[in-house]
Amino acid sequence: MSEHRIHIAIAESSPIISAGLTHTMSRLPGLPTRVVEINDTDHLINYLESEQPDILIINPFFLSPSYISQLRVKYSDLKIIAVAVMPLDRKTLENFHDSISIADDVETVTDKVKKNCDSRNSSSEPENKESLSNREKEIIINVVKGLTNKEIADKLFISVHTVITHRRNIARKLEIHSATGLTIYAIVNKLVDLAELHL
Repeated sequence: MSEHRIHIAIAESSPIISAGLTHTMSRLPGLPTRVVEINDTDHLINYLESEQPDILIINPFFLSPSYISQLRVKYSDLKIIAVAVMPLDRKTLENFHDSISIADDVETVTDKVKKNCDSRNSSSEPENKESLSNREKEIIINVVKGLTNKEIADKLFISVHTVITHRRNIARKLEIHSATGLTIYAIVNKLVDLAELHL
């Protein structure tokens, strides 16, 4: 690793868990870090506006799932890692790049932080985000307007199977796995106007 210090923000309302995470993240072997504790949503929003952390480690219940999706779209370089203080279901983890458990050992946590920093610094992710085809953009627009796969297939004169394949490719490229996340992506990237949507 270079001498760059990995900037980690920890968003957790419990002072005990936050202190433990800060202590651990400040002492990852071989990884120089700068760690900031954040204990409320206003502080988090203001911090992300003014700073650019490499990694946000956050309790999944600190923010709503839709807000996590918004953060992923707005701060596309930010890696968001869920910290599990209890078992989490797959749906809860969909909006996160990775997860750690308070029961993980230091080696496991170090590996996950390093992996997420390495993927953040690689050039493949921005290329994927820019590689949506015009057809995939059409699919997104129709999904966020509430059309079913069958309705999209009929409208675009393609098979339902082709729609499903496009949707899988979109989810892989954008790392967005929910209609809410796609809606936020479509609005931010001006694929649709808010006025067109029935929210």
